[in-house]
Amino acid sequence: MTEPSLHHILPTYDKLSFMSGAVMAYSEAIGFGVKQLGLSSLYSEEELEIMLKVINFASEKYGTFLYVEPDLLKSKLFQRDIAEGKTVVVIANNQKVLDEYMTLKRLKEESNKKGMPEELELEISKRFGNLLSYDNKTIERLIAKNG
Repeated sequence: MTEPSLHHILPTYDKLSFMSGAVMAYSEAIGFGVKQLGLSSLYSEEELEIMLKVINFASEKYGTFLYVEPDLLKSKLFQRDIAEGKTVVVIANNQKVLDEYMTLKRLKEESNKKGMPEELELEISKRFGNLLSYDNKTIERLIAKNG
C-alpha cells in the first residue's frame, strides 16, 4: 500500500515552506540540547541553495553548528541509498558533536578499506545513533530493520 503524500492531505502543501518549518523546529531542539545532532531533509541542489539561507538563519538564532554533507555517513541505521544524489545538512549543538560525526566518517572509510567488518560496522552505527540521541532500543530496531 502506498502512503499518501502531504499533497493529498493538505491541498495547499508547499514543500519548501514545510522543510523550512521543520528545520526551524529541529534547530531549536538541537540548539537547546534536546538532541545532540540532527539531519535535515534530503535536498536537491536547487533546494539546498534556497534552504541554506533558512538553515543559516536557524543556526544563528539557536546557536547550532552546521556541516553541509553531500555524502551522508552510511551505517546500519538507515537504508544505504537513503541520501543518494541528495545533500543533507548535519546540525549539531556544539563543535565536539560535529567533530564526533567527522570521526565516524573517517572510521567508516577505515571500515570500507577493511571489507566492512561486522563489529566495526555495528560500532559506527551505534555511535551514530547515540549522536542522533536515539535510545538503545531504537538503535537496535533500526539496525535490525536496515542492517
